[in-house]
Amino acid sequence: MKEIHVKDAVGQALCHDIVRIVIGEVKDTPFKRGHVIREEDIELLLQLGKEHIYVMEEGDYELIHEETVAEELYRFCEHPSLSPTPVQQGKIEAIANHDGVLTVDVEALHAINGIGDLTIVTRFHGTPVKEGDPVAGMRCIPLLLEAWQLEEAKRLQTDKEPIIQVHPFVRKRMAIVTTGSEVYEGRIQDAFTAVIQDRVAPFGVELVAHEIVPDDTDRIIAAIRSVKDQGADIIFCTGGMSVDPDDLTPGAIARVASEVVTYGLPVLPGSMVCIAYLEDHTPIMGVPGGVLYSSPSAFDVIVPRLLADIRITKQDCIHMGHGGFQSK
Repeated sequence: MKEIHVKDAVGQALCHDIVRIVIGEVKDTPFKRGHVIREEDIELLLQLGKEHIYVMEEGDYELIHEETVAEELYRFCEHPSLSPTPVQQGKIEAIANHDGVLTVDVEALHAINGIGDLTIVTRFHGTPVKEGDPVAGMRCIPLLLEAWQLEEAKRLQTDKEPIIQVHPFVRKRMAIVTTGSEVYEGRIQDAFTAVIQDRVAPFGVELVAHEIVPDDTDRIIAAIRSVKDQGADIIFCTGGMSVDPDDLTPGAIARVASEVVTYGLPVLPGSMVCIAYLEDHTPIMGVPGGVLYSSPSAFDVIVPRLLADIRITKQDCIHMGHGGFQSK
């Protein structure tokens, strides 16, 4: 690009947006790409620190402008669950079209960001989001990009799924199986149910069944089957989740489930969580007491994904150790 002193630039078209930032007061874009500079613009440009502007030279048209690059990068993320903002200051943001959980193809994201001057920036994989939330942004670093970088990104993304999407919350009917002879016999009050209801309320979940059973493996199994028959599409089992010999809930879950993904999770608080699935893919979560009395905890990491019907694998659980230390 050719450098021109702003006082000699009247009649020249800007090839990028110019931003104005006054800390605590304003951030706007008084000059947009393509604006033809007028005599009356010079003073404001100087106030913005723009003593020189840059105009395109003949060879520059073989490069790709930042706005075009942002539009191309958005195509790698395009999905019905997302909407793009208008391109501004060389950047596009992806906005969630509905409440749900954001998933990110982290490997594909790293591959594109590793090419050179391309950047796609997302929120963390597994983050619950609200309709209208920005979840990602895309732009290139320089104003003009060498075409080979974008071609390499296209090659890497050929025939691949979008890098990001928002999965809506679809499991809305929960059941709770409370285990523990001390609760069943009335010696202490059940404190878990109200806590779980409060924690899932933001996701629109209703309680459709609740059973309290003693420390008896067969009774726990029967209760899980019973609440499933009452219409639950996600089941929480509370109590009896530690390593004591008389804590029978994990064993009962293992006997009734078709798959136990994990009993134990690299997340704190919440390492004694159990995640399993019934034969019809209904998720069961064994919830230790400490998870419910701590916030955030493994409950807040796992439950939004289950409610969005995102299948959790053992590999997913292993990856949760990075960032799994939950603290306020």
